Amino acid sequence: MKHYVDLVLTNAKKPIEKETLYLKVAELLNSKNEENFKISSDDKNKIDEIVEKGLENYEYIEHNTGKISAIMKTSYRTGRFYGNRNGGGFVITRNFFVNKEGEHIGTESKYSITRDFNNGAIDGDLVLIDIGGNDRKPQIVDIIERNIENVAGEVIRQGNSYFLLPADRRKQNIKIALKGEAIEGQRVAVKLIEQTNNDFYIGEITRVFNHKDDPDMDILWEAFKCGIDDQFSDESLEQLKYIPTTVRDIDKIGREDLTNWKVFTIDGADTKDIDDALSCRKLPNGNYEVGVHIADVSHYVPENSPLDKDAFKRGTSNYLGNKVIPMFPREISNGICSLKPYVERLAMSCIMEINNKGEIVHYRITPTVIKSNLQMTYDNVNNILKDGKVLKEYAEFTEELRTLNKIALLLRKNRIMNGAIEVDKTELKRIYSDKGKIVDFSMREHDLGENLIEEFMVLANETVDKHLSKLGFPCVHRVHDIPSEEKLAEFLKMLEAINLPFSYNAKQCIESSKVMQDLAEHVKKAGKLSMMLIDKEIKCLSRAKYSSINIGHYALAIYYYCHFTSPIRRYPDLTVHRILKECAFTDSESARKAARKWKEKIPDIAMQSSKMERMEDRAEEAVNDMKCAEYMESHIGEEYKGTVTKLSSRGLTVQLDNLVEGKVRLKNMEGRYAHNPNTYTLISLDGKQNYFLGDRLLVKVKAASKEDKTIDFVVKRKIEENYIDDIDHSNQKVKRLAKKRWEKRYQSNY
Repeated sequence: MKHYVDLVLTNAKKPIEKETLYLKVAELLNSKNEENFKISSDDKNKIDEIVEKGLENYEYIEHNTGKISAIMKTSYRTGRFYGNRNGGGFVITRNFFVNKEGEHIGTESKYSITRDFNNGAIDGDLVLIDIGGNDRKPQIVDIIERNIENVAGEVIRQGNSYFLLPADRRKQNIKIALKGEAIEGQRVAVKLIEQTNNDFYIGEITRVFNHKDDPDMDILWEAFKCGIDDQFSDESLEQLKYIPTTVRDIDKIGREDLTNWKVFTIDGADTKDIDDALSCRKLPNGNYEVGVHIADVSHYVPENSPLDKDAFKRGTSNYLGNKVIPMFPREISNGICSLKPYVERLAMSCIMEINNKGEIVHYRITPTVIKSNLQMTYDNVNNILKDGKVLKEYAEFTEELRTLNKIALLLRKNRIMNGAIEVDKTELKRIYSDKGKIVDFSMREHDLGENLIEEFMVLANETVDKHLSKLGFPCVHRVHDIPSEEKLAEFLKMLEAINLPFSYNAKQCIESSKVMQDLAEHVKKAGKLSMMLIDKEIKCLSRAKYSSINIGHYALAIYYYCHFTSPIRRYPDLTVHRILKECAFTDSESARKAARKWKEKIPDIAMQSSKMERMEDRAEEAVNDMKCAEYMESHIGEEYKGTVTKLSSRGLTVQLDNLVEGKVRLKNMEGRYAHNPNTYTLISLDGKQNYFLGDRLLVKVKAASKEDKTIDFVVKRKIEENYIDDIDHSNQKVKRLAKKRWEKRYQSNY
C-alpha cells in the first residue's frame, strides 16, 4: 500500500487532501477497471497509518491547509549533517520518488550550511533542512535525531560535578554531565543515557582508555574518537554461540560442489580473514575457465540480526597500525567464513570463461562449496612469477599461477587501453614491535602477485554488477565521478610553476582518458619530486563511493562496477551477495518483491558504508601520524634527508625519504619570510636563501609529540634547490609588500 501512496504523492502536481489521496490510490488498486469500485475502510486506515508514519519520518509534509505533499515536492529535505569545527558544515540529503513506471528512484544532494543557519546541529545529526532558493540560503529547521550514542573525551571537573569534554571539537557545543564515579583527566567513552534539553545530556562511562602510552589502547582510543568502536553488542556475542564452526551437510543443500577443484588463496603473510580464492583450468576450446570464489558470509549472518546490525554500523573492517578492528567477530572473519586451506567452506562463485583476448565469453554466478588446497603469500607468488623460484608446496600450482598472471596482464592492458587511470602511489609500510611501537619503515610494492589478485577481483566485481543490472535488479554500485576541474587546474598550475609544465589544460585532461594517462606518466618522471606529485595528483581525483545510482567508475574506465569480493570486511559486498540470492537466484515473483525491498534499502546502505569508509581513512591518518610522532620521539636530534612538499605562511612541510612528514615552522627559521602561493615559494626578506616546492633538505628532528601528533624539524642545509623561474617577478612584488607590512608594524610598535 505504501508503494501506491508514494506513487500518488510524488506524481501530484500540488498538495492534495486526504480524500483525494484515497481516490487516487483507489484508481491504482482498481487494476481491472471495475465499475463502482470503492476503497475499503481497512484500506483507508492503512493509508492513514502510512501517512502518519511518513509525516513522522519527514517523507511527507503536511501544510497549514491540511493538505499533504511528498517532501520532494517542497523546499524541505532530510539528511545527515557533517559539521566542521567552526559550527558550519554541509548536509547530504537522500530522497526518493516513485516514477510513472512505479520504480523507486533515489537522489542525493549536498547543501552547504553556514554557522548562522545550523540551528544548534552537531556533526552526525539527522536534520530537516529548508534548501532555500530565491536568494534564501539553506538552513537547518529541525533536528530529527541526534546521532551520538557514544562520545569519547576527557573527564573534567566543575565544582563537585564531573563532565565530559568531547575529543571531537565539533561536539563541544553540547554539555555532558557524568553519572557515577569519575576521575579527572581520564580518557573515556561515554554512553548518553538521558537528554534533559537540546544541548544537555547525562552520560555513563562505559570504557576507560588509559594510559595514553598504553600500546594496547592508544590505537583503539584514536579509532573510537573517529567513531569506530571495537566492541560488539551483547546480542551479537550471544548470536555467535549458535553459528557452527564447520560446514554441515545441511549447509550444502542447493550448492554446487567444487571441493575437487584446484582452488588456492593469495594474501599477505599475516592475513587471517581470507575472503577470496581462485581456480583456473584450460578448456578444450583453448579458452580458460577462471573461478573467483568468495566467502559466503550471508549464509551465517541473517539480515537484521544483531551481527548484521553491528556490521552495518561499522561498514568495513579497519586496519589501523598493527591492529585490526574487524567488521565481524573473529569467530566469523577468521573462523567459519575464512577460506582457510584443507577445510570445506561455503562460497559464492563467479566462474568466467575467458578467451585469449581477455574477453569473457560466458559466465555463471552460483552458490558453491569449496576446499582451498593452499594458502599462498604474495612474496612467494612474486618469486615464482618474477624469478622462477618455486617452493616445493607451490609446485603443483605453478602452471595455474603463470596462466593467471598472463591473463591478468592482458586484462590490465585492456583496461588501460579503454582509458583506466593508473596512478602508482608508493605506500609506506610501518614495521611494529611486539609492544606496538614502530621500529622501522619500508616501501610496500605493488607487484605481479598483487596485480593478479586485483585484476580478477575487478573482473568479478564488474561481472556481478553487469549481471544484476542487465536483469533489472538493484545493486550497491561502486561509483567514481570525473576529477574536479578546479583542483586539476591548480595542480597543472603548480607543475608549471616548478618547471614541469604539462601541455594540456584541466578540461582536456578530463575529456580524454589518454591525456590523463599521459599526466600520470608525466609526474612519474619527476625524480625525487615524483612521490610528492603523485600524492597531489591523487587528491585531484574524485573520491569513489557507494551509490544506488550508477554513474560508472571513471578511474577504472568501466560503467558496471560493484564490490562483491570482500563480504568479510565490507558491508556493501555482503549486501550484493544477499541481492544475488534474493533476486537473481529465485523465481520471478519473489525476485520482484525482493527488488522493491532492496531499492528502498540500498541508499541508506550506500551512504552509511561511504561514511564509515571516510571514518576509516580519518582514523588511519590519525593513527599513522600518532605512531610516526611516537617513533620520532626516540630520534630527536638525528638528521634526515627530505623533500619540501608544501609551503605556507606558517613554514615548510618536509617529507623524509622514509615518507614520514614533519614541519619546519617559521619560528624555527632564521630571519623573516613571506609566502608566495603563485610561485610556491617561501621568500626570505633578509637576503637569505628562498625555499621552493621540491627542494631537497637535510633536516634535524627538533621535537616530536605523540599526544599532539606533531614532528618538528629545523633545516641544517639545502642539498638541492628546485629553483623556480620567476618570469613575472612575482616573488619581488610579494617581497616588497611584505617588507612594507613589517616596517609598518615596527613603526606602530615603536
